[in-house]
Amino acid sequence: MAGQVVECSADTDKQAQISRAMELANLIAVHFGLKAAFTFVGALGYGSGRPFDKAGCSQAMEGWKQIQAKYLNK
Repeated sequence: MAGQVVECSADTDKQAQISRAMELANLIAVHFGLKAAFTFVGALGYGSGRPFDKAGCSQAMEGWKQIQAKYLNK
């Protein structure tokens, strides 16, 4: 989902989305270990590097907002 959000974002916002995903990766590393964080970051790269149907952008963006609210906006 985070990778899709990067692809759905305007070019000027992509780096900010990647930065937020890296913040989450840091939390994953602290709570679940480096292997889990590496898997998350790998999925981010995979999701942002593959073509997909952008019709799902609004759903991906909404899901990413919920994840950020739950884990990053404390």
